[in-house]
Amino acid sequence: MRHSCLFVAISLALLTLSGCRVESGGDSTSTLNPATNVDLRFSTFTLLEQTDTVLFADLIQAVEPDPNTQSTFDAAAVADSIRNQIALFAGLTYSDEQPPQIESARNPLDIIRRVIGENAVENFNEGRQYIVRRIKQGEAGEYSNRTNQVQIRFIDESALKDGQPENDYNWQYPIVKWVYTPESSNLVTRVLTWASSGSFPPGSTRPSATLATQFLPEAFSSSGYNDGARVITEGSVVIENEREMAFARSYSGSNTDSLIIDGTAIGTSENTEGGPEFTFAGQIVDCVKIEMDYELPKVRVYTSIDQTPSTDAYCSEKTEPEYEYATKESGLRP
Repeated sequence: MRHSCLFVAISLALLTLSGCRVESGGDSTSTLNPATNVDLRFSTFTLLEQTDTVLFADLIQAVEPDPNTQSTFDAAAVADSIRNQIALFAGLTYSDEQPPQIESARNPLDIIRRVIGENAVENFNEGRQYIVRRIKQGEAGEYSNRTNQVQIRFIDESALKDGQPENDYNWQYPIVKWVYTPESSNLVTRVLTWASSGSFPPGSTRPSATLATQFLPEAFSSSGYNDGARVITEGSVVIENEREMAFARSYSGSNTDSLIIDGTAIGTSENTEGGPEFTFAGQIVDCVKIEMDYELPKVRVYTSIDQTPSTDAYCSEKTEPEYEYATKESGLRP
């Protein structure tokens, strides 16, 4: 992935989980990393309930234009394009109503967030309980499957039964970890990474996803989603055809989102040319940067085509947006 992540550098019943209570068999008072193998089977990876908990649910609502404000362009078309691009990377479907609502989500970040948030896996619960104990003791601690060399794997039984490709039914997570570092950031950092299974053409980028989140330790809980304790989230999603969406979301101080949608390193020939082209608000582009300010509230969108990454004309480097409009008050993230 071209976009580095700051932290990397440093209704569940409908899913029909079977064998979802994974026991660690360890000493609950241990100060050691309690991560063990977690192997889950789902009837489907598609989330149909509680869609307000998916990763971009607030942004999907927040980009709706303010009906009382006039623009020199079609702000509704820009909002629809933002939603459509997010849907492509996050596997979302929308209702036909206006503004649209999320009807379903199918992506590796939201499925593991749901499992964690609904307290479905005993070993993940033990990991957070361990972190909470370390916070109370003022001592550093880590839950990490990678450190313990154990596997986190999810299987979609419907996709497997239907003969879908391996990358559709076998989702593996190379990194699932919580780290508490009182002597440096004094924050809890959670890192979730997914890498696509199966075979891909030589010279192509394997689809992947990363979600890194920092939480306030005094608000961090051993159960639930912990969304109220979030300080900042960063991540990246790479899909086939050499496209990538990187994001940074701030929940403390300035309530903002920033998304960059462009090509991978391979898709941009190692940053020497523009990436794969796509349509955004009726225009052909290869790079879009979206900034959402929840406090104003306002959206700014920067686009470019056939520009070399890291130059002043590339969307992520621009200072003057192509589109800027006031949004409808959503009541989210004030």
